[in-house]
Amino acid sequence: MKFLVAALILLSGAQDPDVLKVFREEFVSLRAGTFTMGSVGTEKAEQPAHSVTIAPFQIARYEVPQNLWQRVMGDNPSKWKGKRNSVEMLSFQDAVEFCAKATALMRKAELIDAAQEIRLPTEAEWEYAARAGTATKYSFGDDAAELDAHAWHTGNAAGNDPPVGAKKPNAWKIYDVHGYLWEWCADVWHDTYEGAPADGKAWTAGGDASKRVLRGGSWKDKAAMLTSSYRRAAAAELKDDAVGLRCVLAEKK
Repeated sequence: MKFLVAALILLSGAQDPDVLKVFREEFVSLRAGTFTMGSVGTEKAEQPAHSVTIAPFQIARYEVPQNLWQRVMGDNPSKWKGKRNSVEMLSFQDAVEFCAKATALMRKAELIDAAQEIRLPTEAEWEYAARAGTATKYSFGDDAAELDAHAWHTGNAAGNDPPVGAKKPNAWKIYDVHGYLWEWCADVWHDTYEGAPADGKAWTAGGDASKRVLRGGSWKDKAAMLTSSYRRAAAAELKDDAVGLRCVLAEKK
């Protein structure tokens, strides 16, 4: 009988409000800090390496899973279905809309206050969180042979169907920053870091407004595209089964 009751509760969606509570509990608080963003390697888009000072913020431990997206948006656009799989097949604007709706729902549920908002990370915030205090190619070091333990990539993923957090996290307990899905950032695309802000805010002046920044690499990509500094330009309307999002919780500016 208890299994029947549990099944009926599941089908009724009676436990749906807890999805937002779980989401709130999964944010990691990061202190202010200064780090070197970019690299001195061969990727022009990652240069020049420059110092950035980040204000305190919170970032989601995981990419947004499908059950959370369903709870907030009322649908599931993903190709690879699974309750705790990362949601994919969403454009930049879809990601922005999710953040706005999640903010409203969480304020209504009194999980965040009126001065807080859910939003996409700036590119600087993303790299700061991914590096977790390191200056190496990956958050775990320079050896790509260690990727299997930390990331889903083209060398070990048959498809995009694992739950979030199946691999090892970085030192700040943030999962899937390397591989699994590309993650949308708030910034407009710029070909290099010439003139980039040093305060960690979103770089929305200049650049190509039709393109946005993706970070982290995906299950479709090779090791060189999964580094902490690798950045990719993408049309804002792109929808792909290798593109998702991770959220930030911060004071509203």
